[in-house]
Amino acid sequence: MLDVLVIGGGISGGSAAIYTSQGGLKTAVIDSGKSQIKQVSKLFNYPGIKEITGSELLENIKGQALAAGTEWIEGAVETVKKNDIGYSVILTDGKEFISKHLVIATNLQTSLLESLGFQLAVNEKVPSGKIKRVLGIEHDGTTKLPNLYITSLLAGFSSQSIIAAGHGASIGISIVSKETGKTYMWHDK
Repeated sequence: MLDVLVIGGGISGGSAAIYTSQGGLKTAVIDSGKSQIKQVSKLFNYPGIKEITGSELLENIKGQALAAGTEWIEGAVETVKKNDIGYSVILTDGKEFISKHLVIATNLQTSLLESLGFQLAVNEKVPSGKIKRVLGIEHDGTTKLPNLYITSLLAGFSSQSIIAAGHGASIGISIVSKETGKTYMWHDK
């Protein structure tokens, strides 16, 4: 049983996991290895980093999440179901994970959202039209389903990596604050 399960090991999902793990919540990330940022050979617009490849940035985020206590699982999600505790997530290899909170941070696997009853529309912020956005998402990532959060592009945010990281971190802070009953603050020592 997990406190938080994140579907998507990209920038937003990894950022959410850093904060929920650092906040003391048992957190796991399911990573299909298909984050779009991996294709970026030089990233220049991430404040605090002069230049980095997308793969290097993802490895840094993953390393920080692991150091905070996140369990990182390589795999693909087949189904998501709401249950009495929270959510049951079954991978294509048959492994099942149960979590109180679910963060969906994948831009391409929209069938999971449709199976949960969410309506999708074209995301006007993506010129190709290949990425959708979920209708009815609040600015903080909350949805009509309890303890289910949706991040970044799916929530209608810009695809810029720093915005994705910020939204994922914001969702992580919201979950920790909700679980602990007090405003969560975390700064480096």
